[in-house]
Amino acid sequence: MSRKKPLYDKTFFARQPILMPDQSLWGYELLFRNSSEATSAEISDSYKATLRVAADICAAPGENLPDNVKLVVNFSHKAIMDKVPYSLPAAKTVVQIPETTPPTPNLIKAIKELSEDGFYIAIDDFEGRPQGEFLIAYADAIIVDFLSADKEKLERICKLCKEYETKLIAKRVENTDQFNMAQELGFNFFQGFYFKRPENVKGRKLRSGEIVKLKLLKLIEDSSPDFEAMAEALQNDVSISFRLLTLLNSPTFGFSQKITSIKQALVLAGWKMVKNWLRVILLTDLTPKEKSRELPQLATQRAKFLQLLAQNSDKGLPTDSMFLLGLFSLLGAMFDLPMKELTSYLPLEDEINQALCGEENSYSRYLDLTTFFESGDWDNLDFLLGELELDPVMVAKSYYESTRWANSFFQIPGAS
Repeated sequence: MSRKKPLYDKTFFARQPILMPDQSLWGYELLFRNSSEATSAEISDSYKATLRVAADICAAPGENLPDNVKLVVNFSHKAIMDKVPYSLPAAKTVVQIPETTPPTPNLIKAIKELSEDGFYIAIDDFEGRPQGEFLIAYADAIIVDFLSADKEKLERICKLCKEYETKLIAKRVENTDQFNMAQELGFNFFQGFYFKRPENVKGRKLRSGEIVKLKLLKLIEDSSPDFEAMAEALQNDVSISFRLLTLLNSPTFGFSQKITSIKQALVLAGWKMVKNWLRVILLTDLTPKEKSRELPQLATQRAKFLQLLAQNSDKGLPTDSMFLLGLFSLLGAMFDLPMKELTSYLPLEDEINQALCGEENSYSRYLDLTTFFESGDWDNLDFLLGELELDPVMVAKSYYESTRWANSFFQIPGAS
């Protein structure tokens, strides 16, 4: 009996944030395995289903993405002609078309119809090729690969876009210098890993409030729960105390009695639940205001993703350690400080500290796994899944669940 092709080949997806100049969220690019190869009826059908699933994943359970947040999806010529974009909400969807797509009369007609129906049109990997200069007349934005373009090319593209009053999206912005250049050139939106990487500021030191919160992180990792000490520590932070009581008094938890004290809240909720919640809250509070909310949200998703991998695999990985590995993996970028300085404040075992500081070991391979997922690097992801002997279906499902779980902390109904 011949083996069927595994279903996971059609279900891997990732999402990358696209930010505005103030680093607030403009949209997510949704990356799908095989989306660029959607040429057969079989793949086209599964592609439609994947779009629906991924669009649902971008919203927290029972909530919708804020109206101003876009979903950016790459569509092939055939997918557009098959009206696949209509499987997504027009007001939220950016139809991304590669510049190399032949601008046939039928395609132009379909693009015009999409635009009239409320879809946002973007030309991807724009370099000003002849077909690109034809397509730009029908586009709302163009997307430029910042790593592959020199300044002269970028200036020429910007000049052309001004003529058509087209928005500019810079992708693969990898560092602060590139981000600053993109702003100077007039780019409107930015995508890349620049916001994950620390820009070490000379003389930067941890403030007293930051040290207190890092010490609180140490307290909640104590193997013997001390509700008295925890309640006393939390009562000194009005903001966290208020959020904890609000959360536990909500219908989500369904306690039969009203919670009136921090200690009562800790005991009723249980140490494990409060510990995970506090980890996320403290990490969010520690992130400087000028940093994107995407950093703590991504760190939270990583934490849950790695925890689920540990729970659902037979590798004997410690779930708490894997959670902390993901949760603290972006601390350097959040604080603009070397990770070695930050880990001295954290209650971590040596191997996790080493992985966070960039040393290669068994834990660092799982950090690599998260970055391959986030960037849609499917080839390296496949190789590493084989090397780690992980079930791809389980991994894809864990990513799905981790996205929903992280969104439940960060997406508030009616937020913009």
